[in-house]
Amino acid sequence: MLSKNRITNQNFYDEYAYFDTFLAEYLKVPENGVDQYIKQMKHAVIDVRDVLPEWDATIERLEKMKARYAHLNNADMSFDDFQGKDEDVVWIRIFLEKISNDADPLSKYSKLKFTYKKRKKSLMQRIKELLG
Repeated sequence: MLSKNRITNQNFYDEYAYFDTFLAEYLKVPENGVDQYIKQMKHAVIDVRDVLPEWDATIERLEKMKARYAHLNNADMSFDDFQGKDEDVVWIRIFLEKISNDADPLSKYSKLKFTYKKRKKSLMQRIKELLG
């Protein structure tokens, strides 16, 4: 009989492999879709964190799942020994649903309109303009 850990980890492993391939196709890259998604998020404008509160949590979750997958994939840990979570599979499925509805962080980010506030000119800048 298979252990609970083995079943949990096998489910996660299979789901993550599919997720990684799906993201690669979605982002139009040959492989490593999760890596590319993280990179695109990290290259985004920092101010987005105020507008999209799930931004940092998504990066953190993706990085943790990527590390978990790598440990299993490289046989650093046994499928029987490694403590995994069923909720990672649920999170991946919800994330895939968000992508299909353009509700994932990168989709939301691409829809944002960034407006940059002009800083008020200092007294010296205004004097220079008047004199210049």
